[in-house]
Amino acid sequence: MLKDYVRLIGVLSLLLWAIFQRSARAITSVGIEPVIGYERVQLLAPTPHTKDRLVYGARATYGFSFLSAEAEYLHSNSSENFPLEGLSTKDTAEKIKAGLRSGIDLLGLLNFYGRLGCQASRNRHEETEAGVTVSTYEPIRYHPYAGAGLRVRLGRNLRATGDVTTVFHDFPNMNQNEYQATAGFVVQFP
Repeated sequence: MLKDYVRLIGVLSLLLWAIFQRSARAITSVGIEPVIGYERVQLLAPTPHTKDRLVYGARATYGFSFLSAEAEYLHSNSSENFPLEGLSTKDTAEKIKAGLRSGIDLLGLLNFYGRLGCQASRNRHEETEAGVTVSTYEPIRYHPYAGAGLRVRLGRNLRATGDVTTVFHDFPNMNQNEYQATAGFVVQFP
């Protein structure tokens, strides 16, 4: 009798495993999206002030619609001139994010999602004053991030996306945060 139960449990387990494997292939997806957006950053030279700059890069996701892994690379360049002080500055930033995303699909047309993870960033700052350029390379810094977004289905594998993400530099002091608003298109397989 015990052998029959063990066999039944074994057969049912294999059957459930096969069903899950088939359905998991159907609902897992890979998403690749170019990212173009604006970023508000705080610069320190010559006085503390904020500046908007264009960022570009790519984001990839893999997993289920309700939970997936994400990775993102962003690059940005900005420059400022202060003619009265005879000073010009140039910043080049690179950022890599790795985290999780969780979403809710509505009728297969809309997907609302939240995201969180960690961002590694590196910045090169150049100041040119009286023809002399001084470059400063900041060490790599790690900060948590959280955000929310929306994907709208445009076709079988194409979606428009937009999101807002906050990178926390000095929690709970919210004055030092980075706010990134991005828009783009996602090519999703399958």
